[in-house]
Amino acid sequence: MISAIVFSFGLTLSTPAALTANDVMRSGEIITQENTSPEGDVWQDEHAALLGRAVRRTIYAGQSIRQKDTQTPRLVKRNQLVTVKYMRGPLEISLTGRAMGEAGANETVPVMNLQSRQVVEGTVQAGGWIWVK
Repeated sequence: MISAIVFSFGLTLSTPAALTANDVMRSGEIITQENTSPEGDVWQDEHAALLGRAVRRTIYAGQSIRQKDTQTPRLVKRNQLVTVKYMRGPLEISLTGRAMGEAGANETVPVMNLQSRQVVEGTVQAGGWIWVK
């Protein structure tokens, strides 16, 4: 016969703070104070970190929204025409490209140069343009 011994060390695992959706939130929708409420009805710093982020998937009213359910808002979408800039000192070259994926600010995305059909990788800037190094 196998006997089990249970030890209790008094440890409590804290779960990260979550927000609750007030209504159905579709993928890509931005989290605001109007469309969410904190669990426990007290706003904390952890909750503020979720505000302004976009949800990755559909979240239904009453469901919890955690950090892993969010991403930075998408500034560039797949197949979108974007401005691509190469800057080195006083030299700046701008051209039009087609985004081969989607990305948010400060994330990398492959872009196809429409003239040469060459694919390069660049970083999305806050204005929605791509900086290629």
